[in-house]
Amino acid sequence: MKKKILLGIAALALIVGVAVYAFTRPEPADTRFSGAYALADGTLVFVTPREGKVLRYRMMNGEGAVLWPTGDREYEGGPGWAEREPVVNHVKFDGAGNERNGFEWRRADDKVVRARRIDLPERIATFPSGDIQLRGKLVLPDASTYGAGPYPTVVIVHGSESYSAVDHYADPYLYAANGFATLAFDKRGTGESGGEYLQNFHVLSDDVVAAVRWLRTQPGIDGDRIHLAGFSQGGWIAPLAALKDGNIRSVLVGYGVMVPVTGEDRWGYFYALQQKGLGDDAVAAADRVNALIEDIFDRRQDRWSELGSMLDAGRSQPWFEGVRGSDSMLGKATDTKLPLWALRSYLWWRTRSQGDTPFIDRLYDPVQTMQKLQTPSLWLLGGEDSSAPTPWTLRELGKLQAEGRPVQVRVFPDADHGILKFEQQENGERRFTGLEPDYYPAQIAWLREHSGT
Repeated sequence: MKKKILLGIAALALIVGVAVYAFTRPEPADTRFSGAYALADGTLVFVTPREGKVLRYRMMNGEGAVLWPTGDREYEGGPGWAEREPVVNHVKFDGAGNERNGFEWRRADDKVVRARRIDLPERIATFPSGDIQLRGKLVLPDASTYGAGPYPTVVIVHGSESYSAVDHYADPYLYAANGFATLAFDKRGTGESGGEYLQNFHVLSDDVVAAVRWLRTQPGIDGDRIHLAGFSQGGWIAPLAALKDGNIRSVLVGYGVMVPVTGEDRWGYFYALQQKGLGDDAVAAADRVNALIEDIFDRRQDRWSELGSMLDAGRSQPWFEGVRGSDSMLGKATDTKLPLWALRSYLWWRTRSQGDTPFIDRLYDPVQTMQKLQTPSLWLLGGEDSSAPTPWTLRELGKLQAEGRPVQVRVFPDADHGILKFEQQENGERRFTGLEPDYYPAQIAWLREHSGT
């Protein structure tokens, strides 16, 4: 009888688990309209899914917005980077069987423009990295414009996201429409790639090297003109992969970081204190508590009781409220309603290892990699980045330049993370309006210069 009850409970738990998964799993991305399009005046428009059936378009001049479906092939959206209303964009893609032809676009002035889809051949393939298979999408330039190849090639090095790069990234169409073959691949544990998701830069850079080696076997690819383009977390990974491969033409980094993960984590609460007008005393107090967190997670010291005492003692101090909820481990520790033992269990799971492989190496120092790297690199940074420590990154890049390293830097003074423009609202929130106008052209100019095209 007892055995039957236990089996019944197990079966019920399985049914509940399947039901929860069915109702909470993400809607598959609608990739029917993914690609590069050209308006009559030659302006390029790139369309990819944002999530599910919701699309996003981007343009070479930095304009971008979200498009919500109103029918099978019809979409609408508002101004700015994320608004749906007031509706200023109406897009209608061509009919079934002709989706690859293009779309009609009615804009705010009621003028209708026609967009022609550019013929960019795509190959979906898998390639090995160690004992797992990774899924990639290789997008080639339009042969009628750029010839039959072999083409200079860009490999996209992903950030920390856990969604499919193959399904969502617009960069392959951006680069291919400008003459560069481009590979995006689902990093391990995401999309249709094998392995478990992690943020270990050493493992992820090995996957990038595997992608480059596979690319060099593909027709139409110039194996001596391969560039790496890493964004956000990819700024840690791309230089490391270039160093390992030894034959990368250039490295392009967008809003990357030149301090360890611990430094970026510190920026989360440092920036919050700065925005709230709290000074050096508050930063020093927060640093003392954060030092305990680093001892616990990065040096595996058992200082949990000390952390609990310091958090309790700090609740009445200005720094505590200043860091609360900030994008940092300290921000989470001060904001959580969980008891310390539960927080300990959660953070242990979040930073767990996979066998002998750490989930993330928070002490990895990118400066040491860049000091060894002879490959030219361009760093595109936002001067108002709320997520990454641009001032600290600029300091380290300046030292490398002084040492004669082939490093170039461009700062977009008013841009946030992602090189996004924004308007500061009365409540302190930022309303994003699009990308900086020269962000995409700067990338293409760099890649052409270092490809000899």
